[in-house]
Amino acid sequence: MRTRTPKIPISRRQALRTLAACTIGPPLTGCDLWTTFGKPDELSPGGSQLSIPALLARKYESGEIRLHDVAIRRPTYTSYVMTYISDELRITGVASIPIGSGPFPIVILNHGYALPSRYKTGEGTRAMSEALASRGFITLASDYRGLGSSDDSSSLNLGIRLEFAIDVLNLAAAARNIPEAQTGPIGIWGHSLGAELALRAAIVDENVGPVALWAPISPWMDDLAAYYRLPASDSSKNLRATLSSGNYLGYANGPIDIHQGEADQVVNPGWAKKIHHALLSEGIQTTLHLYPDQGHLLDFGSENVISETTEFFTQTLQSANTLR
Repeated sequence: MRTRTPKIPISRRQALRTLAACTIGPPLTGCDLWTTFGKPDELSPGGSQLSIPALLARKYESGEIRLHDVAIRRPTYTSYVMTYISDELRITGVASIPIGSGPFPIVILNHGYALPSRYKTGEGTRAMSEALASRGFITLASDYRGLGSSDDSSSLNLGIRLEFAIDVLNLAAAARNIPEAQTGPIGIWGHSLGAELALRAAIVDENVGPVALWAPISPWMDDLAAYYRLPASDSSKNLRATLSSGNYLGYANGPIDIHQGEADQVVNPGWAKKIHHALLSEGIQTTLHLYPDQGHLLDFGSENVISETTEFFTQTLQSANTLR
């Protein structure tokens, strides 16, 4: 281990299958989504600029996070529309800063899948941001490229892209320049697709972690191919392996807290258990919370889940900043 809404199920599946159709062309059977989605490049580590080895090898932009219009004003914190640079793209999002001079610990928040045409800045992270910011955490939530008012370098964006991880990693690098920020590790949270992005960031950046995952999609590409019936072939077997953050969990910085509803019909609830056991096998501290009657949004017990996640960051970030 290295030191250092209701129609979501259909929308996600349709988006993935449409991505395959648009980028590769019909018929889907006999095609391979990852030959385009994974942007294979034989000159890059791991065979792609988006592989885990390539992400580990590259540099991230410790630039400026600019705060613009006030989005929310509360007695304990203020939320602003923010912008930062990622791969020369202007990325938008929301930054919530507690009232006071700090220093305050940082938690990066990663929203799940959203249709670009329907997504609005800050969606999917507001509840977690409110809970954390009111407890004295700086929270930073990226829209990712092509979402909200973010720039995009591609003509095709269906809300599911491996490049989103680069935007998260560049945000983590830039976060260290916030004047009110506490030095030390940066916490990270994500839901669904955002949970995998959170895990990917914690693998690549040794300063990212502790990690909280809600209803994570699988970090193994073969699991996604099987569950969502996506086209894959032997020709991309090695590429899928290097794109899979699940094959590099030994690099992750824990502890890692996982919350999963067992009535989830959007992701396979077994994926959370698989991640948990894989982390344990790598010697990484992890806790799995299962909710028998809850679905993908963890909606019936959201207040309890939010409270537990907030307490997780309160305890682990304080401890981590003391020990590292």
